[in-house]
Amino acid sequence: MKSVVKKEIRPHSFAAWMAFMRPKTFWIAAAPVCVGTAFAGALAGTWNLWIFLFTLLGAVSIQAMSNMVNDYAYNLKKAENGTRVGLPRATTEGWISMSAAKKMVGFSIVVCSLFGILLIVIGGLPIACIAVLSLICGFCYMGGPKPIAYTPFGEFLVLVFYGLFAVSGTYWLQTHSFNWLTLVPGLSLGLIGAAILFVNNYRDLDHDRSVGRYTLVAACGRKLANTLYMLMIFLPFVFIGWMVPLNQHYWPFLFVLMALPRASFLPHLLKTSPQEKITMVMFKTIQLELFFGFLLTLSGIAVAFLSWPSTQLAANLFVSPF
Repeated sequence: MKSVVKKEIRPHSFAAWMAFMRPKTFWIAAAPVCVGTAFAGALAGTWNLWIFLFTLLGAVSIQAMSNMVNDYAYNLKKAENGTRVGLPRATTEGWISMSAAKKMVGFSIVVCSLFGILLIVIGGLPIACIAVLSLICGFCYMGGPKPIAYTPFGEFLVLVFYGLFAVSGTYWLQTHSFNWLTLVPGLSLGLIGAAILFVNNYRDLDHDRSVGRYTLVAACGRKLANTLYMLMIFLPFVFIGWMVPLNQHYWPFLFVLMALPRASFLPHLLKTSPQEKITMVMFKTIQLELFFGFLLTLSGIAVAFLSWPSTQLAANLFVSPF
């Protein structure tokens, strides 16, 4: 039984391309950029609107590329055997032809590269390293002879790129400096982002085993997986709460506790839901990350105005980044 009712979508229509790119996931890439920018204001007293927009567009373009490579490569490897429960893939359903998908993937790589060059000009060598690694890992997640998606390291990749690198990299672009405190929100968002992929793999465990995918869930089994998922969504609250005693102005970071009720029921929901309902748990985990990221961004902005003069915060807002 499928968890998602397939829509009647005309091949190569706008709806087909949206199914191929999955724009609802773009928020997952946007959240760390918002948090990193807010922390630049909170910890360094500076932020720039143009850098924020360029970083946001670059992050979203990489997310779109990853989604399309995943869809295209999954069908190329004939890894769909009809037993997977979840969102339909555009190429598998015939909504997007493989030739058109290949061209769009190539175009997306060019777009990502252009944004990467732009951000490298702004941020220098550290951003160059992150940009190159992001492009390589975004492609290799499902592409190449040994896709990362077929290993237990997918969640670790999300933790690093959608958490640590995304937040700290955004902070670097805004400030041209590194602050070890940015690792705390980076690790927090990265863990919840990893939990999203973890639920997806939890749902598809039987299917993944049938096609040779040895994911983290497959490596640890469902019983241990429930404990790991619980840690992924609760530890971020502990990490952010740890920051509050460091500075008297950091108390707004406690705003993230407003997301705790959303997180509290998710482990039980994952454990007790039948397979066809686990997609709903994944969507609720996505909602948790977005709400957590929104509250963390709001907290960072509040801390910025408590810690720095408003004139200083406004000074570089519209300054050219070049």
